[in-house]
Amino acid sequence: MLSNETLSKGSIMASRRAQEVPWSGIRKMFELAAKEPDAVTFAVGQPDFATPRHIVEAGQRALEEGYTRYAPGLGYLALREAIARKVWRDNKMEADPQTEIVVTVGAMEGLLLSLMAAVDPGDEVIIPDPGYTNYESVVRVINGVPVSVPVREENDFRYSPDDVERAITERTKVLVLNSPANPTGAVMLKSDVEQMADIAQRHNLIVLSDEAYEKLIYGGLEHVSIASLPGMKGRTVSVYTLSKTYAMTGWRVGFVVGGERLIDQMHKMQEGVVSCVASFVQQAAIAALDGPQECVGEMVAEYDVRRKFIVRALNEIEGISCVEPKGAFYAFPNISALGRSSSEVAMSLLETSKVVCVPGTAFGFQGEGYLRISYASSLQDLEEGARRIRDGVRKLQG
Repeated sequence: MLSNETLSKGSIMASRRAQEVPWSGIRKMFELAAKEPDAVTFAVGQPDFATPRHIVEAGQRALEEGYTRYAPGLGYLALREAIARKVWRDNKMEADPQTEIVVTVGAMEGLLLSLMAAVDPGDEVIIPDPGYTNYESVVRVINGVPVSVPVREENDFRYSPDDVERAITERTKVLVLNSPANPTGAVMLKSDVEQMADIAQRHNLIVLSDEAYEKLIYGGLEHVSIASLPGMKGRTVSVYTLSKTYAMTGWRVGFVVGGERLIDQMHKMQEGVVSCVASFVQQAAIAALDGPQECVGEMVAEYDVRRKFIVRALNEIEGISCVEPKGAFYAFPNISALGRSSSEVAMSLLETSKVVCVPGTAFGFQGEGYLRISYASSLQDLEEGARRIRDGVRKLQG
């Protein structure tokens, strides 16, 4: 038992679970950047666009109309009906708004609830490496076992079916898919999705499909939701957010589509996690999903201009090579030719050139030799940042 003297010194020990959860490498760089007010930052994946006006007005109107009280745990039925229309229209998925949809505080809560509902302590969850940092964190929080599977540059950072098969054991419960992907910008082809569906069915796996960047795809590629494939609806939990598509990161609203049994459990656990999503935010979400979509196309077109610029600029820097990302708003340049670790390069660029990038190792062991650069910034910032990276690399090379 801890003594009163120990407690008075603030020495209460944190749980082993808490200590095993890694700190976010993205947040670390973001906080370091905050100490450099003149830094150009490419650290955080946040659209620089304003939330479209019709969505803002819907939120304001909702506040004036009294949407300031608790909402239903699953979310307002009107929003769930809008979500059902959206996933049928865009994702070729049928979803019962009464029983197969839950509204969440962004995709992050969607990931948490999905894994809490699906994973028992000791169950293994396959995640991509490099992959979104919070996959490992959430799996550890719920006492699951994260199993990293490499996604390699030579395969455009997409899963290899053979690598996924080799990672499966008798304890494997969930396969996490993320397309378009953070941090690599990879987009799964339809053939990739079909192969993952075959693996999931043969090994009786649940698929957690993180589709946060579904609308941010370039070059005529198609987003394919795995739950739309034959035999997959009943074993897939699909996670979405309005943050990226509609520049609504601060509104904190997303949703999960899945089978009735899992959604029912998420509904129950919602109460103990956040109770509900803010009422007025849900009204704004209805406006986003049912309202005009031209704003989305305009943002994607601008991201495409930025994508082409930053890839070209990075490839012109000696010691850096960058494959063209097919989706999201991240470039993942290879810096291994510089002969330094990704953390060393990122810190050197911050200290000598006041430009903030995230080391690839923030996204897994396989991220060594890479940086993540978010191009969800103005073209002016990208031009200045590219210049600073070029100058910083020259200084690093001596």
